[in-house]
Amino acid sequence: MKRSSLGATVTSSPRDPLSFLPGVAEKLGHYVYALRDLLEDGEIFYIGKGVGERAYAHARHAQCVDPSKTSAQLKLTRIRAIYNAGLKVGVELIRHNLTNAAEALEVENAAIDVLKIAGIELANVVAGQGTDHGWRPLEEIMAEYAAKPVEILSEHRVLLIRLNRVQRLAAGDLYEKTRASWRVAPETHKPTWVFAVFGGIVRAVYRVESWDRPPEEKRAVNRAGRWDFNGVRDLPMEDLYLWRDVSGYLRRGAQNPITYVHC
Repeated sequence: MKRSSLGATVTSSPRDPLSFLPGVAEKLGHYVYALRDLLEDGEIFYIGKGVGERAYAHARHAQCVDPSKTSAQLKLTRIRAIYNAGLKVGVELIRHNLTNAAEALEVENAAIDVLKIAGIELANVVAGQGTDHGWRPLEEIMAEYAAKPVEILSEHRVLLIRLNRVQRLAAGDLYEKTRASWRVAPETHKPTWVFAVFGGIVRAVYRVESWDRPPEEKRAVNRAGRWDFNGVRDLPMEDLYLWRDVSGYLRRGAQNPITYVHC
């Protein structure tokens, strides 16, 4: 509270905790921000980008939307927990006055990647967009730029399975993603090995031990005629083929992810 030059008492408006101080937002330009959880010693749980009051938009949304009428989102759930505890969401500006949205996107993606490498789990639904040149395990990047074409030996009966996503999968997850569930004819072609292929590069080699139909409860109409294989990693075969380029065996533009070689 303060007095005007005429002696009248003027009550100053309290600062809105869900916005920047007046005049600040329009000077920030494009920026990248982090949200902190003050319930967890200020742990960062979300990275975003925007302009204006975007950094506070999530907290505003979490407070005004009925949680029973919205889909469960980790980000909003966490924000509500913070406010229910009588605290507020911490906001940090990682970069501001960036040239444009594209530059902000690059900074956002880099910040997300660094935190993931550090083992911090974020509430971001997706890790930004346009991340083809972002963080990946080093061996993947080396394979992309230096993988040499390989000829599959004629005595090796191989089924190549092209995957549409493989980055950051653990070994067990890669196996499960590769083994099921494909429209193949194992009794006719009798492949001995299955290669998990992504980007034309071999990511794993499995020796097939058996083939099974998917469990009945999983066999919808559109999965009829599909098979799962059971197998184990074949290390001697991986010495020959792992991180090698087999794109020469793949038909360019083909929709079918299955390719038989020497079968």
